[in-house]
Amino acid sequence: MICYLCGSPIPEDQPFYNDYEKYVCKPCFQEVPRCWVCRFPGKDLQHIEGLGAECEFCRGTLISDQDDPAEIVMPAAPFIANFGLEVPTDVQYKFIDRTTLREIQTKADVPPADFIDDYLQYAYPVYFQDGAHHCLLRMTRPTLIAYGIVQLAAASICNRVDLPSLTGQTPFHLFARGYCHYIGFEAAQRLNFDLEYRQLRKWPEMGLQGDFERWQSMGKFRKPAYLAEYFKAHCAALAKKHLTQSH
Repeated sequence: MICYLCGSPIPEDQPFYNDYEKYVCKPCFQEVPRCWVCRFPGKDLQHIEGLGAECEFCRGTLISDQDDPAEIVMPAAPFIANFGLEVPTDVQYKFIDRTTLREIQTKADVPPADFIDDYLQYAYPVYFQDGAHHCLLRMTRPTLIAYGIVQLAAASICNRVDLPSLTGQTPFHLFARGYCHYIGFEAAQRLNFDLEYRQLRKWPEMGLQGDFERWQSMGKFRKPAYLAEYFKAHCAALAKKHLTQSH
């Protein structure tokens, strides 16, 4: 095997990095910068303002500010409707840098994000707030779709109860966020987005996924129509009790 970066043979007893049908020797892997999205230590890394390095393999394949996220995510509206949520038609998307996007979701003191999966431990790459979906610069189409579905569901609930976002720690917020997270989780599984399915199963931390495990347990034995009725029945009562108190 020949190292993709330095061109030297890789000793048989030496660990190596393998991706994109390329091999990178251990010394190169330890010494060179790596792509923020895929962790590959490419030959032609370019810095994206507000994000980080992007390799030659990710370049041109990721969602950018030249794309229209609504065209990519909105076809999922009928799937979300199966769970009793009406997706708004006037959906707006805004691209922002990763630090700002994380800060609108949590003010917790968390480690800096070196790679996108580190980021996803603590925040969503798409987040609905104040009538708009705020999006991370540079992510894959499956990531945008899976997490975009979570936030389309959130937007629907926010419109229903007149909230700017689902940020909050009351039983209502945890209940509603968990439902949205579960819908995105189910979508990722049905679309065979294995990476996003595994991410949504365990991330983000900081309680952003709300009562996801409640819905995950129910969803193993119940169909979306039942979950929709369950959500409708309990959402109104929780909103009346906890949102009134918070005001």
